[in-house]
Amino acid sequence: MKPFQLLFTPLNVGNLVLKNRITLAPMFLCYGNSDGTVSEKTIEFYERRAKAGVSLLVVEASAVDPGGIGLTRMIRVDSDNYIKGLSLLAKAIKDAGGYAVLQLYHGGRYSQQPIAPSPVETYLAPEKKIIPRAMSIDDITELITKFGEAAERAKVAGFDGVELHGASGYLLTQFISPRTNKRTDKYGGSFENRIRFPLELVASIREHAGKEFLLGYRFLSDEWLPDGFTLNEGKMLAARLEEAGVNYLSCNAGTYESRSIPEIIKRTSKKGYQVDITYEIKKEVKIPVFVNGRINTPELAEKIIRKGKADAVALARPLFADPEFVQKIFDDRTDQIIECTNDMLCGRQIVQGIDAVCSQWKKR
Repeated sequence: MKPFQLLFTPLNVGNLVLKNRITLAPMFLCYGNSDGTVSEKTIEFYERRAKAGVSLLVVEASAVDPGGIGLTRMIRVDSDNYIKGLSLLAKAIKDAGGYAVLQLYHGGRYSQQPIAPSPVETYLAPEKKIIPRAMSIDDITELITKFGEAAERAKVAGFDGVELHGASGYLLTQFISPRTNKRTDKYGGSFENRIRFPLELVASIREHAGKEFLLGYRFLSDEWLPDGFTLNEGKMLAARLEEAGVNYLSCNAGTYESRSIPEIIKRTSKKGYQVDITYEIKKEVKIPVFVNGRINTPELAEKIIRKGKADAVALARPLFADPEFVQKIFDDRTDQIIECTNDMLCGRQIVQGIDAVCSQWKKR
């Protein structure tokens, strides 16, 4: 068997056939225009990685509602006015040989206009306590429609599919977690009630964009908090999402709050730290499961696929550090890959509203 042969085997995902098992995970870049439209820099970023062989590219968090925007210069998909720019982006990705997927996002209590299932306080900085407004039933119903309409716009713009952002601590996570969902109506309390919102989003997307349109889910496997969403619940939700018509799960454990805990910081510093927990989810479903989490080398990626721990790898920062990551594997130039060092310069830049850059680019 040739080195990395399994990474370059096709994979059926919904109605698509991926040419390899390396996908681009969504990563906010702060490259968008200030009005939420797609910039030339955004198009160049995704086009370059598609040309280098990435099979499926998930475009970073795109706001379905202006109130749900998180950081500045986020791409928007809440109005038909954004379709033109999104069309250029989708076409560039597809013309370069990749499949184009748009991630649909609402920040919830991490938004510029914070709302959430319940008014549970959060801290964006030690000195900045935020208590979000509790959503009414009308708020929830309206957002369910907005997610569906956003998916329909993505389809009109030429995207091959959409991905729901259900991880990291954003709105969907806030609904499914008993930590942040203290509601006593049909959207809170029991596990069935807490997962009602994401399941209704799936139904809305299917209604607006059709049953054949690719639908992925950025999936929270475990919140890694003692009073949060657990792996056992994650297993049950995975099965329910598959039943509801989701085509793949891109697994991601932990949230912003859990990742500040020393024990979790130590855990997340290890390469492939989400492989085993992702495999626990994979055992519950038949749809493809993507694994995230410090998969910095092709050797580790191949090993994950060979052992059947996941169906594909979803890489963000490794493909940011080296746009030619896939091409270099294909050309047997793995010794030339520029490896992500996890110094998080890119993350520090975007928090300040500055275009993301990588400290390793100077090695080119």
